[in-house]
Amino acid sequence: MTASRLLLATALTGILAAPAFSQELAAKNVILMVSDGIGFNGWLAADYYQGLAGTQSYQITRPDGTAPVVYGLDHHGLNLVDGAGRLLPSGEDVRLAAGAVAQGYDPVTRWNRFENTIRNDFPPVGERYTSYTDSAAAGTALMAGRKTSNGRINMDWSGEEEFRTIAQIAMDEGKSAGSVISVMVSHATGAATIAHNISRNNYVEIFNEMVASDLDVIMGAGHPLYDNSGNMVEPEDEAAYRFVGGSETLTALTSDEGLNGFTFLDAKEDFEALAAGENLPERVLGIARAGSTLQASREGLADADTPSGMAFNPVVPDLATMSLGALNVLNQDEDGFFVMIEGGAVDWMGHGNNMPRFIEEQVDFNLAVDAVIEWVEVNSSWDETLLIITSDHECGGIWGEGTWTNGAGGPVAADRSDEALLSARFDPSEDIFNEYLAVQDRGAGNMPGYMFSSRNHTNELVPLWALGAGSERFAEFTRLDVKAAELWGDPYEWDGQFVDNTSVFHVMYDAFAADDIAMAGQ
Repeated sequence: MTASRLLLATALTGILAAPAFSQELAAKNVILMVSDGIGFNGWLAADYYQGLAGTQSYQITRPDGTAPVVYGLDHHGLNLVDGAGRLLPSGEDVRLAAGAVAQGYDPVTRWNRFENTIRNDFPPVGERYTSYTDSAAAGTALMAGRKTSNGRINMDWSGEEEFRTIAQIAMDEGKSAGSVISVMVSHATGAATIAHNISRNNYVEIFNEMVASDLDVIMGAGHPLYDNSGNMVEPEDEAAYRFVGGSETLTALTSDEGLNGFTFLDAKEDFEALAAGENLPERVLGIARAGSTLQASREGLADADTPSGMAFNPVVPDLATMSLGALNVLNQDEDGFFVMIEGGAVDWMGHGNNMPRFIEEQVDFNLAVDAVIEWVEVNSSWDETLLIITSDHECGGIWGEGTWTNGAGGPVAADRSDEALLSARFDPSEDIFNEYLAVQDRGAGNMPGYMFSSRNHTNELVPLWALGAGSERFAEFTRLDVKAAELWGDPYEWDGQFVDNTSVFHVMYDAFAADDIAMAGQ
């Protein structure tokens, strides 16, 4: 690497000086929980629906006196540029890029114009993800502490340098590690736990790298033999197996000999047995019987008292069950563990501007956090475990009802048609911005007051809570957004302090490193 390239990489990747460690920072276990594609307004919407805004298990002081810290999270990535410094649209061949520049988040200029965080939704730019991150770049920042461009998994923007992830670092120290997600097992955030690839869409390569790694737990959806409502299907072609590494990989995993020491499971009752701590294998690869998502994409099921009015898919575990099973397996390692747990389909429902199912997915994530917290307090302690709860980016541009006056339609799409959804979104050429409004609380069990301004990712801050060993370390990385605090400070008691997403990696790394130092001194 040339000296100039090294300077550029250092400036863009958020490399931080090594801290002074203390035993108070030590963490034996680190749990990172990511609700994909949800910002403050989306988080409030689900919390209001549950009647738990500000009182979720991770938002209050725990019985032993451990209090959470709360911050905003900036999640900007890198944009590719050509030799003249012009932005390359998302999807352009990386070989056309001459460099990369930070997208950035400015807490002053962000509030100068409503559409500043969704500016690429409209002409003349009109290109997705060149002013805001995708889950691959964001997952890389969270788990490797390095900035990259959209689509890359733990690789620099050029595709030349691989980044080491917190899971790899944990395993180097003798700990176990795992990935648990509610969408396809090799999807971007799950992939970012361990894989390295120039494109998040290379699912076969990504899954096979995950299986060949030393991960002890891999769980998710993406089953080629089931649809999203739990019905068995006949795979149409080899592409149906891409999320599980191809048909040969699945055949090897399900054979009597197995693959790489993994115990394969896909039945709901087997996930439930792991959650109950029964017959725990050393390594587990679990593919729930759902084609892409545990619940978000289900169709044709009976009417039920759910936010969407449809019964849940009965043949798959929920995220809480999968999380508990993973924790029980990983906890067999006396040296500790790292695990990433993702509610992946929140983002999908944000893209679809589907608030009822968006809330279903976030509630499922909240229940998983509840289960994890209870597990920590029964099986570990906040003195030895660090839990971080956040998102990788915002999706859908969710705001409170009345934020703008829609020139073509009402504040919410009248139906699920493309025309209705489009007319309800913000368009600066025909809509009138009024004021920034947080989503409105309409009471538990009721849809909040909301509007979707976009169908894409945005550059809006997202929340972060942290509990336990090393959580205080976030205070060393903060910036301030006063306007954001005015909008979302209540009921979360947030003062507008926010951190960059690379700090999540550094806090996790420092907590593990402090544990090493503490153990060495014993």
